[in-house]
Amino acid sequence: MRVLWFTNTPSNFGEGGSKYNGGGWVSSLEEALREKVELGVCFISKDPGLFEGGCHVHGKAKWFRSLRHSVMYYPVLNGYDITRGDRTRSLLLGEGKQIESLLSCYREVVEDFSPSVIQVFGSEHSFGLVAGETTVPVVLHLQGLMNPYWEVFTPKGVSIPYWTVNGGPLSSLLQRVYTLSRWKRSCERERKILSLVSNYMGRTRWDREQVRSLRGNDSWNYFKVWEMLRSPFYGDVPTERKLPPTLRLVTTISEPPYKGMDVLLRAGKALRDSGVQFEWRVFGNISPSFFVKMTGISVQEAGLTLCGVIGPAKLREELLSCTMYVHPSYIDNSPNSVCEAQILGVPVLAAAVGGVPSLIEDAKTGFLFPAGDSEALSEKIRSLDGATLKEVGRAARECALVRHDRDSIVSSILNVYDLLSVKN
Repeated sequence: MRVLWFTNTPSNFGEGGSKYNGGGWVSSLEEALREKVELGVCFISKDPGLFEGGCHVHGKAKWFRSLRHSVMYYPVLNGYDITRGDRTRSLLLGEGKQIESLLSCYREVVEDFSPSVIQVFGSEHSFGLVAGETTVPVVLHLQGLMNPYWEVFTPKGVSIPYWTVNGGPLSSLLQRVYTLSRWKRSCERERKILSLVSNYMGRTRWDREQVRSLRGNDSWNYFKVWEMLRSPFYGDVPTERKLPPTLRLVTTISEPPYKGMDVLLRAGKALRDSGVQFEWRVFGNISPSFFVKMTGISVQEAGLTLCGVIGPAKLREELLSCTMYVHPSYIDNSPNSVCEAQILGVPVLAAAVGGVPSLIEDAKTGFLFPAGDSEALSEKIRSLDGATLKEVGRAARECALVRHDRDSIVSSILNVYDLLSVKN
């Protein structure tokens, strides 16, 4: 069977290069599937240097193919989104020409690979529009949905205009305006994608209900398939977890305001004010200035240590040496960061939002707190004793090992491919 993926990352195309290439869950899934099916992977490349010759050109979009370790990769260059000038033109003139050119590339990639099934990862980019350009069955692998995320883009009490003006230095104001414009356009495009696609892979009750809400009552199919995790998180862990002598918290986070950096600042400040001794290590590409201004709490006052971006092997080490993992996001479907902590036996404290309650049974396989409630979070952190943390961590690992079993996930996906190809 021939299966073509449209992905938001280059998967293993750049193995041995940047630490981001070959490091994600899509890469792990590719490694598990590429001997089971004939696989093609189409992705948007940010490197114009790859497209110097032998490319298929449509407007300012280009593509070529490259066979590497039994996978046919199809890098696509979106030449409409390279420079600040490109983004300014897109902001002023719209994305009509850009989408038209990209769709021409996608159609040719489909014709070149001739797949039995197409799997699109995520609805936030234009890939899903290919469903309207081909008779090949398309299944949308749900990740996060733009429309419900947009509804809580900023925390309660913080307006979009306030974030736009104060979300960073004045020099990056245009970038924030462009980001908001792309979000709105992505929400509109997502609604169109959902109207075109009739097959979905998902994991949580929340993502299924969101599709139902956004798509209506038309005929559509939903296949429950759990997510493959990044390879380093499948290794053995100590049978008996030793907690560090001082409370050590870990969070991974990114820049969007709905990720909950303000919750960390408030919770950290509450812990320090109550006399709790702790270390809170925060990983990710976060700039705290907006959240400091929003809360009036500095990173130092909150007792946070911003550690930047690290690879999966290093993150595994950090998680195994911490007391608990904290996930403060205002919205999420099935965050891999929560699942990675659980499969290592690390107890997780997470906001009860989106699909997270499908991953955590409160006080049994983790702990839930109300979204944005930093006081509830800090109180929960203070109240948990070592015996409870170890018991919950063990239960979370047992659950996660079943949920993220690689053989089961591969079998489930192959079953979906078989079903869709037969229908075709």
